[in-house]
Amino acid sequence: MFFPRVLFKQVIVGSSLGPSTQQEHKSPPGRRRNKSKLGCRECKAKRVKCDEAYPTCKRCQRHGLVCSSAPRLTQWQVETPWLSLQPKTHVNPRLLQYWLEKVSQSSVIDPENNPFSFPLLEHIAQSPALLHAIQSVSASHEQYFPAKTPILALEERGKAIACLRKEMNQIQRASYTHLLTIMLLALAQIADSDPKDYGKQHLFGARAVINSMLRDTSTSTTNDPVVRLCLGIYLYWDMCSSFLVDTCEPQDLNLFNISLAVHRMGDWHHPIYGTCSRLLLIIANVGRYCRQVHDMPHNRNQAQEAILEAQLRTWAASPPNPDLGHLYEAFRKHGLVFLYRSRAHAQRGYATDPDVTEAQESLIRQYAEETVRHLLLIPGSSCLLNFQSLPLLAAGSELTESNHFLRDEVRGRLRAIYSLNRLPANLMALQLVEELWDARDSGTPSFWLSHTLQKDWRLLLT
Repeated sequence: MFFPRVLFKQVIVGSSLGPSTQQEHKSPPGRRRNKSKLGCRECKAKRVKCDEAYPTCKRCQRHGLVCSSAPRLTQWQVETPWLSLQPKTHVNPRLLQYWLEKVSQSSVIDPENNPFSFPLLEHIAQSPALLHAIQSVSASHEQYFPAKTPILALEERGKAIACLRKEMNQIQRASYTHLLTIMLLALAQIADSDPKDYGKQHLFGARAVINSMLRDTSTSTTNDPVVRLCLGIYLYWDMCSSFLVDTCEPQDLNLFNISLAVHRMGDWHHPIYGTCSRLLLIIANVGRYCRQVHDMPHNRNQAQEAILEAQLRTWAASPPNPDLGHLYEAFRKHGLVFLYRSRAHAQRGYATDPDVTEAQESLIRQYAEETVRHLLLIPGSSCLLNFQSLPLLAAGSELTESNHFLRDEVRGRLRAIYSLNRLPANLMALQLVEELWDARDSGTPSFWLSHTLQKDWRLLLT
Protein backbone atom coordinates (compact mmCIF):
# COMPACT_ATOMS: atom_id res chain seq x y z
CA MET A 1 0.00 0.00 0.00
CA PHE A 2 1.37 3.42 -0.90
CA PHE A 3 0.52 6.54 1.03
CA PRO A 4 1.31 9.90 -0.58
CA ARG A 5 4.60 11.31 0.62
CA VAL A 6 3.74 14.76 1.91
CA LEU A 7 6.30 17.28 3.04
CA PHE A 8 6.19 18.83 6.48
CA LYS A 9 6.98 22.34 7.58
CA GLN A 10 7.88 23.56 11.04
CA VAL A 11 5.07 25.24 12.94
CA ILE A 12 4.19 26.46 16.41
CA VAL A 13 1.02 26.40 18.45
CA GLY A 14 -1.54 28.92 17.38
CA SER A 15 -4.74 30.08 19.02
CA SER A 16 -7.55 30.20 16.47
CA LEU A 17 -8.84 26.67 17.10
CA GLY A 18 -7.44 25.94 20.54
CA PRO A 19 -4.19 24.45 21.83
CA SER A 20 -3.50 22.17 18.87
CA THR A 21 -4.07 24.62 16.02
CA GLN A 22 -0.92 25.17 13.98
CA GLN A 23 0.49 28.32 12.43
CA GLU A 24 3.70 28.89 10.56
CA HIS A 25 6.46 30.31 12.68
CA LYS A 26 8.65 33.01 11.18
CA SER A 27 11.20 34.78 13.33
CA PRO A 28 11.93 38.41 12.45
CA PRO A 29 15.21 38.58 10.53
CA GLY A 30 18.21 39.60 12.55
CA ARG A 31 16.61 38.87 15.91
CA ARG A 32 17.49 35.93 18.11
CA ARG A 33 15.23 34.35 20.68
CA ASN A 34 16.56 34.66 24.19
CA LYS A 35 13.92 32.52 25.83
CA SER A 36 12.87 28.97 25.18
CA LYS A 37 9.36 28.82 23.75
CA LEU A 38 8.96 25.06 23.60
CA GLY A 39 11.29 24.13 26.45
CA CYS A 40 10.71 21.09 28.61
CA ARG A 41 9.07 21.31 32.02
CA GLU A 42 12.31 20.38 33.79
CA CYS A 43 14.22 23.34 32.34
CA LYS A 44 11.30 25.69 32.95
CA ALA A 45 11.11 24.57 36.58
CA LYS A 46 14.79 25.48 37.01
CA ARG A 47 14.31 28.70 35.02
CA VAL A 48 17.09 27.81 32.60
CA LYS A 49 17.09 27.95 28.83
CA CYS A 50 16.21 24.67 27.13
CA ASP A 51 17.79 23.78 23.78
CA GLU A 52 14.42 22.22 22.83
CA ALA A 53 16.05 19.07 21.40
CA TYR A 54 13.51 16.30 20.94
CA PRO A 55 12.81 13.86 22.48
CA THR A 56 15.44 14.67 25.13
CA CYS A 57 17.06 18.06 25.63
CA LYS A 58 20.79 18.17 26.32
CA ARG A 59 20.41 19.37 29.89
CA CYS A 60 18.10 16.50 30.86
CA GLN A 61 20.37 14.06 29.05
CA ARG A 62 23.41 15.42 30.90
CA HIS A 63 21.71 15.18 34.30
CA GLY A 64 20.07 11.78 33.65
CA LEU A 65 16.55 13.23 33.86
CA VAL A 66 13.37 12.19 32.14
CA CYS A 67 12.65 15.00 29.69
CA SER A 68 9.12 16.25 29.06
CA SER A 69 9.91 18.20 25.89
CA ALA A 70 7.01 18.92 23.55
CA PRO A 71 6.71 16.96 20.29
CA ARG A 72 7.73 18.95 17.27
CA LEU A 73 4.60 20.36 15.73
CA THR A 74 4.17 19.86 12.03
CA GLN A 75 1.55 20.55 9.40
CA TRP A 76 1.01 18.66 6.20
CA GLN A 77 1.02 20.87 3.14
CA VAL A 78 -2.37 19.61 2.04
CA GLU A 79 -5.91 20.77 2.63
CA THR A 80 -7.24 19.02 5.73
CA PRO A 81 -10.79 17.83 4.98
CA TRP A 82 -12.15 18.63 8.46
CA LEU A 83 -15.58 19.46 7.15
CA SER A 84 -15.98 16.04 5.52
CA LEU A 85 -16.46 14.59 9.01
CA GLN A 86 -20.11 14.86 9.88
CA PRO A 87 -21.12 16.43 13.23
CA LYS A 88 -22.73 13.12 14.25
CA THR A 89 -19.24 11.61 14.63
CA HIS A 90 -18.64 13.83 17.69
CA VAL A 91 -15.25 15.09 16.59
CA ASN A 92 -13.08 16.79 19.17
CA PRO A 93 -10.94 18.88 16.78
CA ARG A 94 -8.18 19.45 19.33
CA LEU A 95 -7.73 15.76 20.19
CA LEU A 96 -8.06 14.60 16.60
CA GLN A 97 -5.50 17.08 15.33
CA TYR A 98 -3.19 16.19 18.21
CA TRP A 99 -3.33 12.58 17.01
CA LEU A 100 -2.83 13.43 13.34
CA GLU A 101 0.15 15.71 13.84
CA LYS A 102 1.84 14.31 16.94
CA VAL A 103 0.87 10.91 18.37
CA SER A 104 0.58 9.06 15.07
CA GLN A 105 4.00 10.24 13.92
CA SER A 106 5.79 8.11 16.52
CA SER A 107 4.17 4.89 15.30
CA VAL A 108 5.92 4.64 11.92
CA ILE A 109 9.45 4.68 10.56
CA ASP A 110 8.69 7.38 7.99
CA PRO A 111 6.29 10.17 9.03
CA GLU A 112 5.87 11.21 5.39
CA ASN A 113 4.37 7.82 4.55
CA ASN A 114 2.01 7.41 7.46
CA PRO A 115 -1.34 5.60 7.05
CA PHE A 116 -2.22 6.38 10.69
CA SER A 117 -2.27 10.15 10.20
CA PHE A 118 -4.22 12.12 7.59
CA PRO A 119 -4.99 9.10 5.33
CA LEU A 120 -6.96 7.77 8.29
CA LEU A 121 -9.58 10.54 8.00
CA GLU A 122 -11.67 8.65 5.47
CA HIS A 123 -11.86 5.67 7.83
CA ILE A 124 -12.69 7.87 10.82
CA ALA A 125 -15.66 9.26 8.93
CA GLN A 126 -17.03 5.71 8.65
CA SER A 127 -16.09 4.44 12.12
CA PRO A 128 -17.05 6.37 15.27
CA ALA A 129 -15.32 3.61 17.27
CA LEU A 130 -11.98 4.44 15.68
CA LEU A 131 -12.51 8.16 16.20
CA HIS A 132 -13.27 7.75 19.91
CA ALA A 133 -10.32 5.39 20.39
CA ILE A 134 -8.00 7.96 18.81
CA GLN A 135 -9.40 10.74 20.96
CA SER A 136 -8.99 8.62 24.09
CA VAL A 137 -5.32 7.95 23.38
CA SER A 138 -4.70 11.61 22.53
CA ALA A 139 -6.31 12.81 25.78
CA SER A 140 -3.98 10.58 27.81
CA HIS A 141 -0.86 11.07 25.69
CA GLU A 142 -0.83 14.83 26.03
CA GLN A 143 -0.70 14.37 29.83
CA TYR A 144 1.95 11.61 29.74
CA PHE A 145 -0.55 8.81 30.44
CA PRO A 146 -1.02 9.72 34.12
CA ALA A 147 -1.73 7.03 36.73
CA LYS A 148 -5.21 8.48 37.12
CA THR A 149 -6.59 8.39 33.60
CA PRO A 150 -8.20 11.72 32.57
CA ILE A 151 -12.00 11.74 32.64
CA LEU A 152 -12.13 12.77 28.99
CA ALA A 153 -9.92 9.80 28.00
CA LEU A 154 -12.14 7.39 29.95
CA GLU A 155 -15.28 8.81 28.38
CA GLU A 156 -13.83 8.47 24.88
CA ARG A 157 -12.65 4.92 25.63
CA GLY A 158 -16.12 3.92 26.79
CA LYS A 159 -17.67 5.37 23.64
CA ALA A 160 -15.11 3.54 21.48
CA ILE A 161 -15.93 0.18 23.09
CA ALA A 162 -19.68 0.70 22.71
CA CYS A 163 -19.35 1.80 19.08
CA LEU A 164 -16.97 -1.06 18.26
CA ARG A 165 -19.49 -3.64 19.49
CA LYS A 166 -22.18 -2.05 17.37
CA GLU A 167 -19.97 -1.84 14.28
CA MET A 168 -18.81 -5.46 14.56
CA ASN A 169 -22.43 -6.60 14.84
CA GLN A 170 -23.36 -4.62 11.76
CA ILE A 171 -20.33 -5.64 9.69
CA GLN A 172 -19.50 -9.32 10.14
CA ARG A 173 -16.38 -9.21 7.97
CA ALA A 174 -13.30 -8.11 9.97
CA SER A 175 -11.92 -4.78 8.78
CA TYR A 176 -8.96 -2.47 9.07
CA THR A 177 -10.87 -0.09 11.33
CA HIS A 178 -11.77 -2.97 13.67
CA LEU A 179 -8.13 -4.00 14.09
CA LEU A 180 -6.87 -0.44 14.48
CA THR A 181 -9.55 0.37 17.05
CA ILE A 182 -8.69 -2.75 19.04
CA MET A 183 -4.99 -1.86 18.92
CA LEU A 184 -5.65 1.67 20.21
CA LEU A 185 -7.90 0.36 22.98
CA ALA A 186 -5.05 -1.94 24.00
CA LEU A 187 -2.65 1.00 23.97
CA ALA A 188 -4.97 2.98 26.22
CA GLN A 189 -5.30 0.02 28.58
CA ILE A 190 -1.59 -0.86 28.90
CA ALA A 191 -0.88 2.79 29.68
CA ASP A 192 -3.02 2.49 32.82
CA SER A 193 -1.27 2.05 36.15
CA ASP A 194 -1.77 -1.74 36.45
CA PRO A 195 1.50 -3.48 35.40
CA LYS A 196 -0.29 -6.85 35.32
CA ASP A 197 -2.50 -5.88 32.40
CA TYR A 198 -0.89 -6.11 28.97
CA GLY A 199 -4.22 -5.90 27.15
CA LYS A 200 -4.62 -9.66 26.71
CA GLN A 201 -8.26 -9.52 25.69
CA HIS A 202 -7.46 -6.92 23.04
CA LEU A 203 -4.57 -9.06 21.78
CA PHE A 204 -6.89 -12.06 21.48
CA GLY A 205 -9.43 -9.85 19.73
CA ALA A 206 -6.76 -8.81 17.23
CA ARG A 207 -5.91 -12.49 16.68
CA ALA A 208 -9.54 -13.21 15.88
CA VAL A 209 -9.58 -10.35 13.36
CA ILE A 210 -6.38 -11.58 11.69
CA ASN A 211 -7.59 -15.19 11.63
CA SER A 212 -10.79 -13.98 9.97
CA MET A 213 -8.90 -11.93 7.38
CA LEU A 214 -6.59 -14.84 6.52
CA ARG A 215 -9.30 -17.51 6.43
CA ASP A 216 -9.19 -17.25 2.67
CA THR A 217 -5.65 -18.44 1.94
CA SER A 218 -5.72 -17.49 -1.73
CA THR A 219 -2.99 -15.27 -3.14
CA SER A 220 -5.53 -12.49 -3.78
CA THR A 221 -6.05 -12.12 -0.02
CA THR A 222 -2.38 -11.63 0.84
CA ASN A 223 -1.94 -9.28 -2.13
CA ASP A 224 -4.53 -6.94 -0.64
CA PRO A 225 -2.60 -3.90 0.72
CA VAL A 226 -5.09 -3.44 3.57
CA VAL A 227 -4.69 -7.08 4.66
CA ARG A 228 -0.93 -6.65 4.54
CA LEU A 229 -1.13 -3.48 6.60
CA CYS A 230 -3.27 -5.25 9.22
CA LEU A 231 -1.07 -8.33 9.26
CA GLY A 232 2.03 -6.21 9.83
CA ILE A 233 0.37 -4.37 12.74
CA TYR A 234 -0.44 -7.72 14.31
CA LEU A 235 3.03 -9.19 13.66
CA TYR A 236 4.72 -6.36 15.53
CA TRP A 237 2.21 -6.56 18.38
CA ASP A 238 2.64 -10.35 18.59
CA MET A 239 6.44 -10.07 18.71
CA CYS A 240 6.19 -7.72 21.70
CA SER A 241 3.66 -9.82 23.62
CA SER A 242 4.00 -13.53 22.72
CA PHE A 243 6.01 -14.28 25.89
CA LEU A 244 3.44 -12.50 28.06
CA VAL A 245 0.66 -15.00 27.30
CA ASP A 246 0.42 -17.75 29.91
CA THR A 247 1.21 -21.16 28.47
CA CYS A 248 -2.04 -22.54 29.89
CA GLU A 249 -4.04 -19.97 27.87
CA PRO A 250 -5.63 -21.15 24.60
CA GLN A 251 -3.56 -19.46 21.93
CA ASP A 252 -6.35 -19.12 19.34
CA LEU A 253 -3.67 -18.51 16.76
CA ASN A 254 -3.58 -19.98 13.25
CA LEU A 255 0.20 -19.96 12.78
CA PHE A 256 0.01 -21.87 9.50
CA ASN A 257 -2.13 -19.23 7.78
CA ILE A 258 -0.06 -16.41 9.29
CA SER A 259 3.21 -18.03 8.19
CA LEU A 260 1.82 -18.58 4.70
CA ALA A 261 0.69 -14.97 4.46
CA VAL A 262 4.06 -13.67 5.69
CA HIS A 263 5.85 -15.85 3.14
CA ARG A 264 3.67 -14.47 0.35
CA MET A 265 4.06 -10.90 1.62
CA GLY A 266 7.82 -11.22 1.23
CA ASP A 267 9.74 -7.96 1.54
CA TRP A 268 6.68 -5.73 1.21
CA HIS A 269 7.52 -2.46 2.96
CA HIS A 270 5.34 -1.96 6.04
CA PRO A 271 5.05 1.61 7.39
CA ILE A 272 5.65 0.47 10.99
CA TYR A 273 8.86 -1.53 10.55
CA GLY A 274 9.83 -1.81 6.89
CA THR A 275 10.77 -5.16 5.37
CA CYS A 276 11.35 -7.49 8.35
CA SER A 277 7.95 -9.23 8.56
CA ARG A 278 9.44 -12.73 8.61
CA LEU A 279 11.90 -11.75 11.35
CA LEU A 280 9.07 -10.46 13.54
CA LEU A 281 7.24 -13.77 13.17
CA ILE A 282 10.39 -15.71 14.06
CA ILE A 283 10.98 -13.61 17.20
CA ALA A 284 7.32 -13.98 18.21
CA ASN A 285 7.71 -17.76 17.93
CA VAL A 286 10.91 -17.54 19.98
CA GLY A 287 8.95 -15.65 22.65
CA ARG A 288 6.21 -18.31 22.72
CA TYR A 289 8.77 -21.08 22.99
CA CYS A 290 10.83 -19.33 25.68
CA ARG A 291 7.75 -18.74 27.83
CA GLN A 292 6.79 -22.40 27.48
CA VAL A 293 10.29 -23.54 28.50
CA HIS A 294 10.36 -21.05 31.36
CA ASP A 295 7.11 -22.40 32.78
CA MET A 296 7.80 -26.07 31.99
CA PRO A 297 11.57 -26.68 31.65
CA HIS A 298 10.97 -30.42 31.22
CA ASN A 299 9.18 -29.64 27.93
CA ARG A 300 12.32 -28.22 26.37
CA ASN A 301 12.48 -29.22 22.71
CA GLN A 302 16.03 -29.13 21.38
CA ALA A 303 14.90 -29.76 17.80
CA GLN A 304 12.59 -26.73 17.95
CA GLU A 305 15.41 -24.66 19.47
CA ALA A 306 17.69 -25.64 16.61
CA ILE A 307 15.06 -24.62 14.04
CA LEU A 308 14.48 -21.23 15.69
CA GLU A 309 18.22 -20.62 16.02
CA ALA A 310 18.81 -21.49 12.37
CA GLN A 311 15.98 -19.19 11.28
CA LEU A 312 17.46 -16.30 13.25
CA ARG A 313 20.99 -16.94 12.02
CA THR A 314 20.05 -17.20 8.35
CA TRP A 315 17.49 -14.38 8.20
CA ALA A 316 18.66 -11.52 6.01
CA ALA A 317 17.13 -8.48 4.38
CA SER A 318 18.15 -5.48 2.31
CA PRO A 319 17.05 -2.50 4.40
CA PRO A 320 16.53 0.78 2.54
CA ASN A 321 18.85 2.69 4.88
CA PRO A 322 21.61 1.98 7.45
CA ASP A 323 19.48 2.88 10.49
CA LEU A 324 16.90 0.23 9.60
CA GLY A 325 19.77 -2.20 9.10
CA HIS A 326 20.93 -1.55 12.65
CA LEU A 327 17.38 -2.00 13.97
CA TYR A 328 16.96 -5.31 12.15
CA GLU A 329 20.30 -6.61 13.42
CA ALA A 330 19.34 -5.57 16.95
CA PHE A 331 16.04 -7.46 16.64
CA ARG A 332 17.75 -10.54 15.22
CA LYS A 333 20.40 -10.70 17.94
CA HIS A 334 17.83 -9.92 20.61
CA GLY A 335 16.04 -13.07 19.44
CA LEU A 336 19.25 -15.08 19.81
CA VAL A 337 19.96 -13.64 23.27
CA PHE A 338 16.39 -14.48 24.33
CA LEU A 339 16.69 -18.05 23.02
CA TYR A 340 20.12 -18.70 24.57
CA ARG A 341 19.20 -17.21 27.95
CA SER A 342 16.03 -19.29 28.00
CA ARG A 343 18.09 -22.41 27.28
CA ALA A 344 20.55 -21.56 30.06
CA HIS A 345 17.67 -20.95 32.46
CA ALA A 346 16.14 -24.34 31.64
CA GLN A 347 19.51 -26.07 32.21
CA ARG A 348 19.80 -24.84 35.79
CA GLY A 349 19.95 -27.73 38.22
CA TYR A 350 21.16 -30.14 35.55
CA ALA A 351 24.74 -31.34 35.23
CA THR A 352 26.40 -29.47 32.37
CA ASP A 353 29.96 -29.16 31.12
CA PRO A 354 31.46 -25.98 32.72
CA ASP A 355 33.28 -25.16 29.50
CA VAL A 356 30.04 -25.39 27.53
CA THR A 357 28.27 -23.20 30.08
CA GLU A 358 31.01 -20.57 29.97
CA ALA A 359 31.01 -20.58 26.16
CA GLN A 360 27.24 -20.08 26.18
CA GLU A 361 27.46 -17.21 28.68
CA SER A 362 30.22 -15.58 26.64
CA LEU A 363 28.08 -15.80 23.49
CA ILE A 364 25.09 -14.28 25.30
CA ARG A 365 27.23 -11.36 26.51
CA GLN A 366 28.66 -10.85 23.04
CA TYR A 367 25.28 -10.76 21.31
CA ALA A 368 23.81 -8.58 24.07
CA GLU A 369 26.55 -5.99 23.63
CA GLU A 370 26.17 -6.10 19.84
CA THR A 371 22.40 -5.64 20.17
CA VAL A 372 22.81 -2.54 22.32
CA ARG A 373 25.56 -1.11 20.10
CA HIS A 374 23.39 -1.51 16.99
CA LEU A 375 20.58 0.42 18.72
CA LEU A 376 22.95 3.16 19.84
CA LEU A 377 24.15 3.66 16.27
CA ILE A 378 20.63 4.85 15.46
CA PRO A 379 20.40 8.60 16.25
CA GLY A 380 18.37 9.48 19.33
CA SER A 381 16.25 11.83 17.22
CA SER A 382 15.31 9.08 14.74
CA CYS A 383 11.75 7.82 14.27
CA LEU A 384 13.19 4.36 14.95
CA LEU A 385 13.74 5.26 18.61
CA ASN A 386 10.19 4.16 19.42
CA PHE A 387 10.88 0.52 18.49
CA GLN A 388 13.81 -0.19 20.82
CA SER A 389 12.32 -0.81 24.29
CA LEU A 390 12.12 -4.61 24.22
CA PRO A 391 15.66 -5.34 22.94
CA LEU A 392 17.03 -2.66 25.29
CA LEU A 393 15.53 -4.47 28.27
CA ALA A 394 16.35 -8.02 27.17
CA ALA A 395 19.88 -7.41 25.88
CA GLY A 396 20.66 -4.52 28.21
CA SER A 397 19.96 -6.68 31.27
CA GLU A 398 22.87 -8.94 30.23
CA LEU A 399 25.45 -6.14 30.43
CA THR A 400 28.08 -6.67 33.12
CA GLU A 401 29.51 -4.12 35.54
CA SER A 402 32.46 -3.57 33.20
CA ASN A 403 30.01 -2.26 30.58
CA HIS A 404 29.25 0.88 32.59
CA PHE A 405 29.30 3.04 29.45
CA LEU A 406 26.72 0.87 27.66
CA ARG A 407 24.64 0.72 30.82
CA ASP A 408 24.51 4.51 30.96
CA GLU A 409 23.51 4.60 27.30
CA VAL A 410 20.69 2.09 27.92
CA ARG A 411 19.43 4.27 30.77
CA GLY A 412 19.46 7.32 28.53
CA ARG A 413 17.74 5.52 25.67
CA LEU A 414 14.88 4.24 27.82
CA ARG A 415 14.31 7.74 29.21
CA ALA A 416 14.33 9.16 25.68
CA ILE A 417 11.82 6.55 24.48
CA TYR A 418 9.54 7.49 27.37
CA SER A 419 9.85 11.16 26.42
CA LEU A 420 8.85 10.22 22.88
CA ASN A 421 5.89 7.87 23.37
CA ARG A 422 5.13 8.72 27.03
CA LEU A 423 4.19 5.13 27.88
CA PRO A 424 4.93 4.38 31.56
CA ALA A 425 6.10 0.86 30.64
CA ASN A 426 9.39 2.35 29.48
CA LEU A 427 10.13 3.82 32.91
CA MET A 428 9.19 0.47 34.45
CA ALA A 429 11.60 -1.23 32.03
CA LEU A 430 14.30 1.13 33.30
CA GLN A 431 13.49 0.09 36.87
CA LEU A 432 13.66 -3.58 35.86
CA VAL A 433 17.01 -3.25 34.17
CA GLU A 434 18.47 -1.45 37.19
CA GLU A 435 17.26 -4.27 39.46
CA LEU A 436 18.71 -6.89 37.11
CA TRP A 437 22.07 -5.10 37.06
CA ASP A 438 22.12 -4.94 40.87
CA ALA A 439 21.44 -8.68 41.04
CA ARG A 440 24.13 -9.43 38.46
CA ASP A 441 26.70 -7.26 40.25
CA SER A 442 25.96 -8.99 43.55
CA GLY A 443 26.64 -12.40 42.02
CA THR A 444 23.01 -13.54 41.64
CA PRO A 445 22.14 -12.89 38.00
CA SER A 446 18.50 -13.31 37.00
CA PHE A 447 16.77 -14.00 33.69
CA TRP A 448 14.83 -10.85 32.75
CA LEU A 449 11.70 -12.86 31.89
CA SER A 450 11.77 -14.64 35.27
CA HIS A 451 12.29 -11.35 37.05
CA THR A 452 9.33 -9.65 35.39
CA LEU A 453 7.03 -12.62 36.01
CA GLN A 454 8.12 -12.86 39.66
CA LYS A 455 7.20 -9.19 40.07
CA ASP A 456 3.90 -10.01 38.36
CA TRP A 457 4.61 -7.39 35.74
CA ARG A 458 3.37 -7.97 32.19
CA LEU A 459 4.87 -5.04 30.35
CA LEU A 460 3.97 -4.59 26.71
CA LEU A 461 7.07 -2.81 25.37
CA THR A 462 6.11 -1.63 21.89
